[in-house]
Amino acid sequence: MYTFKIQKDYYNNGVKLYLKDTIEIKEGLTVLVGCNGSGKTTLIKQMKNQLEENIDIDIIDFNNLSQGGSNKLSELLYRANQFNNNMEELALRAFASEGESIYYNIGDIIRKIGNTIRCSKKDIIFVFFDAIDSGLSIDNAAEVIDIIKNLIIPDAQRFNKEIYFIISTNSYEFVRHNTSECFDIYHCVYRSFSGYESYRKFILNTKKIKDRRVYKE
Repeated sequence: MYTFKIQKDYYNNGVKLYLKDTIEIKEGLTVLVGCNGSGKTTLIKQMKNQLEENIDIDIIDFNNLSQGGSNKLSELLYRANQFNNNMEELALRAFASEGESIYYNIGDIIRKIGNTIRCSKKDIIFVFFDAIDSGLSIDNAAEVIDIIKNLIIPDAQRFNKEIYFIISTNSYEFVRHNTSECFDIYHCVYRSFSGYESYRKFILNTKKIKDRRVYKE
């Protein structure tokens, strides 16, 4: 477990995004769950801010909204112009669908994680995947989960690394395989779901909680 102190009223507007001011995150995979706008990205931001103060921890961060899509293509184009390489990859990315582009970008980060596990002298690694489910197909999502659980985490264990893999998503595909690893961000506890209807009911309830915050008198 890794303990974080968080600010419940993060924006200082009298609105509590979270019920606790301290959370505990399990080693391994954690899937943050809650409706859109419930505070998943804000929670990740708070965790990263605290981790950055610790020089003994590696942080690997991927936000598909800010690092994927056209931003990734711009990066590849710059590298191609500067070093006269990556032209084949650039062409592949340019004509890829949204889901394929996300999958390629995740593949880049997964390779970076592997290198960090093998080469870094630090014993603790935090990996954040934020907003990765938009446009990602079911088969790609299932493969990402499979890689994390069956390759990355065991690999970290072999190299005596303590790895925390935190995913922010609304996709049920990321939840259905990880029912014991879902973190209810509002109540700040791990919880499980018996199936899709259980998860759907939970998400609709978090939407009601969010709406009460947004429209409170």
